[in-house]
Amino acid sequence: ASMNDQLVAAFGDKLSLSLDDLLEGEEKGEGAGGRQPPKGKTESSSKQTSPADEPTNNGKSGAVSGGQGASAEQQLAFEREGHIKLEGLVSGELLAPLSEAVDSEFDRRSIEGYTQKLRVFGVPNSDIARCETTDQARGMLEEVCEREGFEVPFLQIFNVHRGSRPACARVRDFAVSPGMGRLAADLLGVDGVMLYQTCAFYKRPGHGETAWHSDLNTSPFDTNDMITFWVALTDVPDRAHSPLEFASRSHRDFALPYWYTNQGMERLDSRGYKVTDHSPLWAGDATAHHGWVLHGSPPNESGGERKALTVSYVGVGARRLPVRDRRRDADDEDKESYMGWCADIGPGQPVKHKLLP
Repeated sequence: ASMNDQLVAAFGDKLSLSLDDLLEGEEKGEGAGGRQPPKGKTESSSKQTSPADEPTNNGKSGAVSGGQGASAEQQLAFEREGHIKLEGLVSGELLAPLSEAVDSEFDRRSIEGYTQKLRVFGVPNSDIARCETTDQARGMLEEVCEREGFEVPFLQIFNVHRGSRPACARVRDFAVSPGMGRLAADLLGVDGVMLYQTCAFYKRPGHGETAWHSDLNTSPFDTNDMITFWVALTDVPDRAHSPLEFASRSHRDFALPYWYTNQGMERLDSRGYKVTDHSPLWAGDATAHHGWVLHGSPPNESGGERKALTVSYVGVGARRLPVRDRRRDADDEDKESYMGWCADIGPGQPVKHKLLP
């Protein structure tokens, strides 16, 4: 095994997180605070599916169902840096229907985007429950941000692929397509993947920066095999339009979580990461990043709304995090995404559930 494989394997053994407090219903409100970005140069630059099922997009063909999976160059770049750009992941003929479907679900469930942020910011459930309309929830969030000195954050709707509506089915068809499954499995270097979640991300003009974080730190899995595709639904030509920024090779920084507490892990300016974004991104382009790579985004200083769809997969065989012998508590920011199935899986057991095809 390579040195990186050994470190990644050790990461899973040493960083044992728990969701027992979450399953008992405690509200922690972690993960909402902004962190100063690490110093470095910014460069612009479903079923369980196996790679043998069907060829997929290589990042250039413009159609998810075409191409030959991830190239060797893409796999190497993903392994080394923790993120890559995939030009034209969604073709023009697929993009408009997919974007319309995401818009439809976001409009229908927009109140959830505000109530989730209210919970993360520590607002009591009893207060959140008083919000009967999107306008009321928006107003409460703006009041909290003004009082606490927070920037108004992006809005996030979880699992837009679930449900019987045509819009959900359209997103689901994309997320569980054999092409996407193969691309995910190729980049992770695994035999097959499960669909963990889809998310609609809307960042409106003036919405603030997104704090540095890693996706596996906000998920209930004991695994190193996780990948997220961030599909641009609107053009992101430059940094003013808030592209994702990545701390390159941070997914290989085993020393950070091994030696430091949660508070210590927030002080990243001494790590020397090279910070990279992949703009320009045009609608239908995507990025892919590893579950441990640190990423965030700058404020939306453009005059328009930045929309994106994310699709996250984990390797088949991933286990639910144990409830004992943990080094730190899990960040519960995404708990709306997994609470529908997590309690059905025993601690430390392999994750198999109908909600994770």
